[in-house]
Formats: sequence, C-alpha cells, structure tokens
Amino acid sequence: AVLGPLFGAGVAALIGWRGIFWLNIPLALLAAIAVWRLVPPHRAQVPHPGLSAAADDRELVPAGPAEHRAQQAPRVGVVGGLLLAVALALLVIGLHNPSPETSVLPSWGVPFLVAGGVAFVVFLFWESRARTRLMDPTGVHMRPFIASLAASFCAGAALMVTLVDVQLVAQTLLGKDSMGGTLLLTRFLVALPVGAIIGGLLIRFAGETVLTVVGMLLAGFAYWRIAGALGVSALDVDLIVAGLGLGLVIAPLSAIVLRVVPAAQHGIASAAVVVARMMGMLIGVAALSAWGLHRFQEFTKDLPTPLPFGVTPQEFERQVAAYRLALEAALRAEYREIFLATAVICALGAIVALLLGRRRDVA
Repeated sequence: AVLGPLFGAGVAALIGWRGIFWLNIPLALLAAIAVWRLVPPHRAQVPHPGLSAAADDRELVPAGPAEHRAQQAPRVGVVGGLLLAVALALLVIGLHNPSPETSVLPSWGVPFLVAGGVAFVVFLFWESRARTRLMDPTGVHMRPFIASLAASFCAGAALMVTLVDVQLVAQTLLGKDSMGGTLLLTRFLVALPVGAIIGGLLIRFAGETVLTVVGMLLAGFAYWRIAGALGVSALDVDLIVAGLGLGLVIAPLSAIVLRVVPAAQHGIASAAVVVARMMGMLIGVAALSAWGLHRFQEFTKDLPTPLPFGVTPQEFERQVAAYRLALEAALRAEYREIFLATAVICALGAIVALLLGRRRDVA
C-alpha cells in the first residue's frame, strides 16, 4: 500500500502513465502460468468410494449423498461471474463522461446505467436459480454479510477518491509535481496499514461493529475537514486520520464475513468483500469524478480568457492574475464538493455497519 504509488510514479516517469496499465498484462500472464503449473489439482479425500471417516471417532461409515457430492471436483459459477462482470462494466462505462462541460452523464450514460442495473438483476435471478453459483447462501447470516459488503463498498469508494483526488489537489492547487503529490499521499498510505493492524488487535475487545462504525466515522470526519481546508498543513494531519479510519475497518469486515459464513464458503466470501471494495472504488471514483468535472465546467463556463490584445501589459497581467484566482476558486469548489460527498459516503458506511449486529447475534 505504501510502495505501490511510489512504484507507479516511477513507472509513469519512465514510460508514461499508460505504462502502469500495460505492466499489469505480463504480470497477470505470469500469475496465470504459476497457478496453472503449481496449484495441485483437486483430489477426493475419502478412503473408499462407499465409505467416509466419521469426524468424532474416525470410524468408517457409509457415505451419503453429501459425501459423494464432496468428492466431485468443485464447479465454478462462470455464468454468474460473467453477468456480474458485464453489470459492473456497463455501470462504469455509463458513468464515464468525456465531455463534462455539457452534462454530468454522457449521452449514453442513462441507457448504460439502466442496462447495468438490469444485468445486475439478471445476475441475482441467476444466482437464485442456478445449480452452480458464485456462492451458496445455505447457512449464511445474510444481514451481517450484506452489511459487510455494503460497508466495504463505501470504504472502497472513499479509498479510491483519496488516491485520485489528493494527487489532483496537490498538482492543481498546491503546485506540486506527480512525485510531490505521491509523497503527500504517502501520509494516507502509511496510516492505512497501521489502522488495519490496530483494527485487527482490537477486534476481540471492541467487536467488529464498533470498530467499523468508529473507523467510518473517523474517516468521514477527516474528509469533512479536508473539504473545508484543502491546504498542505491540513492535509498532513487529515490524510493520516482518514488512513487510520479506513484501515480500521479492514480486519473487522473480513472477520465478520468469516464468522457469518460456513467454513466451506470462506474463500468466496472473502473474495466477495474484496469485490465489493473494488466495486466501490470503480463506481465511486467514476461517479464523483463525473460530478466534479461537470461542476468545474459550470464554475468556469462564463470565465473570460484574458488576451493580450487591445490592453496595456499591466492590464493584461491584472486580468491573468484574476483569471488564475478564479480558476483556483473553481478548483477549490469542485474538490470541496467531492470530499464532502466522500464524507457522506463514509457516514452511510457507518450507518450500514450498524446492521452488522452484535457478536452473539451471529455467532
């Protein structure tokens, strides 16, 4: 978390920012080859096709239908995974607006968002009827499980907005280059794993719900302060507080998912938390960026561009100075709204976290 952005800044300086994305392709191929060559195939763990070992006294007893099903190689919910991927892709494309000066959403935005919503409904319908699902809901405490996914979504949105917009603030308002912006962001990135460790240590004393609510409220308070200041001195402290708050929720959300889901589903349940966080990162930053860019265009649409014709040099310099001040004011207003929206997202995450319940309710 700390070294990644620094590494990315170095790659961008050497081969351009697009190189960061191209770099993932050979890494993904290497990971796929490693999995293909090194991960052992599935093997049935039974002593005899018609017998299974009893867990209590280790005696051999006739195997029932459940044991025979367990011997089969696990299936993958390919259709469900593709439907979910299509839904997410449609939502992100619908929020991407290359012309924010005209509207918040692009001309294709509403149709794509509707199509994404429909695809997500189809995904849910498929998962409720399919024989092979991404996750079997049997034995799952759904309320805390869904609440943990929603809180992860909110945390992911706040995380990605921080990674993107702090860099923009540093380069547009504070006069820093890309490396300077990355170093400013490092305050947040150092605090994030520290908060995660603290959250893991405090689970047994405070419980998942309390830690998640406190973490989201702490992060929301930090973003509210950032929205009101947007200066280097304020960012120094508030980015640390935001990182600690968002880091604090990582371990509790993972822990409660493992506790409310049967052991056989732990892998896919843990992955669902990560996917929810990634969904928040993708959709959150796309939506807030579209809104922010549109608002900046609104703030500056009537701002006249100074020209050095027909005026004295002194008047031109005065107009340029006024123009720069107006641009800075528009940028501050844009970032203020984005960080205020991020604070609201964190507050919603804290409210959702209340549905995680008490430990004895889901034990």
